[in-house]
Amino acid sequence: MEHNNLIKKGVVVAVIFLFVSVSVIPSTGNIVEKKLTVPTFYNGNIFYVGGSGPGNYTRIQDAIDNASDGDTVFVYIGRYNLDERLKINKSIRLTGEDKDNTIINDSGISIVVSEVCVSDFTIQNGSGITIDSYSREVTNNNTITGNIFKSNESFYGFGGITLSDSVYNTFSNNSFFNCGLNMISFNYFAILTAYPNFVYNNTVNGKPLVYFENTSDEVIDDAGQVILMGCNNITVENLELSNTIIGVQILNSLNCYILDNVFSNNFLGGILLANSNNNTISGNTLSDNGLDALLFSSRYNTISENSFETQANIMFIKSSCNNISFNNFKYSHFLRRFKGIFSVDSNNKWNGNFWNRPRLLPVLIWGFKPTLLQRLIPTLDVDWRPALKSNDIRVR
Repeated sequence: MEHNNLIKKGVVVAVIFLFVSVSVIPSTGNIVEKKLTVPTFYNGNIFYVGGSGPGNYTRIQDAIDNASDGDTVFVYIGRYNLDERLKINKSIRLTGEDKDNTIINDSGISIVVSEVCVSDFTIQNGSGITIDSYSREVTNNNTITGNIFKSNESFYGFGGITLSDSVYNTFSNNSFFNCGLNMISFNYFAILTAYPNFVYNNTVNGKPLVYFENTSDEVIDDAGQVILMGCNNITVENLELSNTIIGVQILNSLNCYILDNVFSNNFLGGILLANSNNNTISGNTLSDNGLDALLFSSRYNTISENSFETQANIMFIKSSCNNISFNNFKYSHFLRRFKGIFSVDSNNKWNGNFWNRPRLLPVLIWGFKPTLLQRLIPTLDVDWRPALKSNDIRVR
């Protein structure tokens, strides 16, 4: 637990500074291939890894490097401890013999091209799968299906699957444990994300992974993780969201409600709002997350009657005109004067919050604003009437 907390704190600090500153003939051994729902594009040669067939590879990356577009790399049952992340830069199918016993351990997979399928693996203790926009290559139309992801938390990939600026991907029938699906990536002063994608029949810690695009007027009361893209009037209520990457991700959405939930031990954060306005976050308890809440380019949101119990409470990035009132902030010291709040280029209204102890005088909330010379100058918000005792948080 102490190690995980150190990693979480490292991630928060990293995010803060990010914002402010020769040919081989394949074996033809007899195997029975699994029937997968994948494009018929994968009709080339089969390269085998592991097992006892003549000419089989011992390293997965060697098989990938010798494959060509349309080929399949088949990995036999075994535990593959990798010294570096696998890089898939060809449109191939990478498939395991059995998802429970074909294990990629202490590493991950980076996909930097389109039309890749990865299926039937356990991927654990590393960076999971990243579909990598930073390569400047097109990385669309990939399929990740029938995998198990366990405890994938690293600086290379924030979750079991991490996606940024990639569309028409299919994520189906995957099980996430102590990680999840991350639909965002940070790039200086931008959050990269894109849709449509197709996400269905996945679970997070045994509960449904709820993913909505362009959906309105729904209530979510059973989930292990929630992701809303381009939605309106969605209510997320009475959930316990823990041990995933980000409990609730709300992107390009309006008029949504996050009510009376418990967020704990989420690696990157409890709640994320990006490019989302007029949403309500109320009655929630957030503790031991990498960051309790992050608002990026989000305005006119109401954050009220919540209990923020992580040292890093809220981060505001280019998010102004939000109303933060009648919350309890357990920690009033993060990076000394910032009271668990980190603000860049934001201007918000604060009222009646409880700052860990009774305050008779107004509470100053410091932040920064970039100048035309790419320097940061201090800014200041004020809670003019802080609470003298803890505010009541609604009990579910």
